[in-house]
Amino acid sequence: MSTASAAPTRNPILWGAYLACSWTWCIGMFLPALLMRDMGWAGYWIFAIPNVVGAAAMGWTLKSRSSSTDFVQTHAQAIWWFSAVTLAFHFFWILWLSSFIQEAFNIPLHYLAGCIGIVCIFVLFTSRAVRLSQTPKIALALLLFSFAVLIGASCSNELQTASASLINSAQQPMNFLWMLPVMLFGFLLCPYLDITFHHARQQLDSKKNGRLGFTIGFVGFFFFMILLTTRYAGVISSAMDGSQVSSGITMWLAAGILIHMLCQWIFTVHVHFDRIRTLPSAKPKQSMLLALVVISGIIGVSASWLPSYSGLLGGEIVYRLFMAAYGLVFPSYMLYRVIARRNNGSANPFTMWITMALALPFFWMGFIERQPIWLLPGMALVLSGAIIQRKKRL
Repeated sequence: MSTASAAPTRNPILWGAYLACSWTWCIGMFLPALLMRDMGWAGYWIFAIPNVVGAAAMGWTLKSRSSSTDFVQTHAQAIWWFSAVTLAFHFFWILWLSSFIQEAFNIPLHYLAGCIGIVCIFVLFTSRAVRLSQTPKIALALLLFSFAVLIGASCSNELQTASASLINSAQQPMNFLWMLPVMLFGFLLCPYLDITFHHARQQLDSKKNGRLGFTIGFVGFFFFMILLTTRYAGVISSAMDGSQVSSGITMWLAAGILIHMLCQWIFTVHVHFDRIRTLPSAKPKQSMLLALVVISGIIGVSASWLPSYSGLLGGEIVYRLFMAAYGLVFPSYMLYRVIARRNNGSANPFTMWITMALALPFFWMGFIERQPIWLLPGMALVLSGAIIQRKKRL
């Protein structure tokens, strides 16, 4: 079943904007702050480069609309789970974020009310754009607004001071070496399970437009979106930890950053809800999706009261556990069920699940116990299992 629907444009610039906004998740808007806190600028670059390259590469490897359609038909279950987990992750994150975001920018209530009003208007425009197949146009407008916020944030001495303080306080600057393989593994393989990417690829109806749209969307637009995260990383990280945050940020800039984050969240959630409905057998799973979202939301509301562990707040622990889906589970699916079985028919799924179970303690040590060197044997296990499976098939 094709995920494509009639759209008024095949313009790669507009679809590039759609891709950039649909991929500006609670990961791109938040994870760089955690990585910069732990590893400085090296943490940001091991996030940014694999992310940009991996997402852009999908437009080059899927050479036609039919190749995208075939992939969706073959891997519909995995794609459904990818969107379902992504939606649950977003609901957890936004409710956890709400417990400290106002303190991060010290936004007065009347400014906050204005931000909520603008966001509500954006919800209405986005809903209408989705119904009329005009989503790329609303994405371009959102993208331009975020660029304006980036310019303002880049000119703010207060934000620059807070980010510099965050980077200078990094405790584990060399740990990027151990984390880089996982970043490559996740960001090079996860994009192929994103239904919004397939939607864009199917609308970009030629090889040239597909490559151009994905390259513009990620090497151009998306790179600047995650660059904006580095501008407010210091302030939001300090607020999350409950430490002293920077003062003196203009209210207009603070409101602009908040609107950027909320509108990007709304766009990502909206397009995933829209596209997940097009997948085969999606309707019977609606109750399961609702349950995942509700449970994640409840965890997000209560995250501030969760106990700390290994120097991490309870909310950050849950955030990192969600990240395991994109650093281990989904890329392992791609490795075992797509790459290792290529041209060899069906493969035994138990090898994949057993290998992931064996690797999980190493990933726990790397991400929760904060000893990233353990990620190397974890990745070695995952890769070795795929190699063994491949050789058996041959």
